[in-house]
Amino acid sequence: MPELHAIVCDGYDREVFARLLREKRALIECRDRLARLLPHAEPLLCDLFSVLFKLNVVVRPAVELSAAVQINRRLVDAVARSRDLPELRKRTELRPDECAAMLPSLVERILLAMKRDFYLGPKELLEAAEVAHDEDELAQREAERAHLDKLPEDAFDDDERERLAESLDEDIGDLRERIDGIRARQEKIASKITSDLEDSIGVKVAVLPEQLDQADEMRRSMGLGSGRQGQVGAAERLELGERLMRSRKLQLLAKLVGAFREVAFEARRRRVVRNPQELHAVGMGAHLDRLLPSELLGLPKHQGVLHREFLRRFAEGQLLEYELHGASSRGPMVVCVDGSGSMQGTKEIWAKAVALTLMEIARREKRRCLAIVFSSGTELFEVELLGTRGRWNGRAPVLDTNVLKFAEHFPGGGTDFEPPMRRALDAVATGTYRRGDIVFITDGHAHVSDALIDDITSARKRHRFRVRGILVDVADADRSSLLRFCDEVREVTDLVADSLGDLFAGV
Repeated sequence: MPELHAIVCDGYDREVFARLLREKRALIECRDRLARLLPHAEPLLCDLFSVLFKLNVVVRPAVELSAAVQINRRLVDAVARSRDLPELRKRTELRPDECAAMLPSLVERILLAMKRDFYLGPKELLEAAEVAHDEDELAQREAERAHLDKLPEDAFDDDERERLAESLDEDIGDLRERIDGIRARQEKIASKITSDLEDSIGVKVAVLPEQLDQADEMRRSMGLGSGRQGQVGAAERLELGERLMRSRKLQLLAKLVGAFREVAFEARRRRVVRNPQELHAVGMGAHLDRLLPSELLGLPKHQGVLHREFLRRFAEGQLLEYELHGASSRGPMVVCVDGSGSMQGTKEIWAKAVALTLMEIARREKRRCLAIVFSSGTELFEVELLGTRGRWNGRAPVLDTNVLKFAEHFPGGGTDFEPPMRRALDAVATGTYRRGDIVFITDGHAHVSDALIDDITSARKRHRFRVRGILVDVADADRSSLLRFCDEVREVTDLVADSLGDLFAGV
């Protein structure tokens, strides 16, 4: 059987690739997309993986390969010759998860180059598929011929054996002749894809590390991966980044969350905390205002080695400090986000950016955060955004899968405030969200019944919570409904407005 892999790879390389193919849905999608155009898509994808993964990349000569993979070989060779590949390989050599994160973008560029830049038509691609079929049939005929020679002499009479042998030899000869002809044409087609392809694919290779850095920055902006022993595993980080890079909606949301967080944290830094606190214990941390006097000996720069040791322990949060505990007046958050049709587009992005900023505030202050997306005609979408507290700093980890589900969920029906408000009232009255506050984010287009207002007023007196309304005043918006049941209503259009800073400082 002719060789299908253009890159020389061993069993370990193929085993690593097979494991990734089982685990990464994005790689399965890449294989299926390649299979729509070229035969032997999985060996091609394995070759591209090997170009990124292996320490020593060796491209097989064309004569050693199947006629059906001549175009595949040229594509792989173009990637291997890319000028910026060595820089990319610094991040991917022997790092399977990094390779898996890079492959979808690389395959996307290769497919684009094939369709748009090099005009590989249906005839050439169909011929590649046909020769793959012919090679399979040739292997079958050769196996049948070898089996015939091994059969006992009495299995057939001489005439019958001769007839079968002649028929198989004729089929084998015809198939070999046809395959040789197609091989010559496929090699000619592949030879036409020369330096232009290398330049085209090389452009994509050059920007892949930058794209990965951008995805990592977006992940941090949305708070994904926060609170788990201080780090996110490489595989998970790359998978999150890849998902963000595939979604224009998530990219816009990440940028806006990043901007909102700057406003929020600056406002909360200016806020004076007056909650009484008392000494609880001595622990480890990096709060300069709580350090034990003995730790301050290493603070002056002239202390030399002692100062450097102080800086190291400060960076790692390993300095001895007083732990101060006090009764917090700030409880859990229940954030209700309008998912009706009128919120589609910019309004949805703004609303969820505010919600995820509130989630980050809750995480830093060790509070729970429940998100509810509502729309009439559909069930409430309810999800916890934070898990139980992490051990390394006491903060709750962000539940990445839940956050992404929340960010991408948009029912797009009508608007009805009653179901989400009644669910929020129940959450702050009982269970783990008891004595929490409600944040209601909407563009305000809904009727509010007198019965709901009465229930909110009654529950507020018993459980002493607050309802804060946030009006997404992009295009058409109406605050009259929010004013009926909210303690305060803020607007989100001005990122630098004092009102927005006050909102984040006050929750």
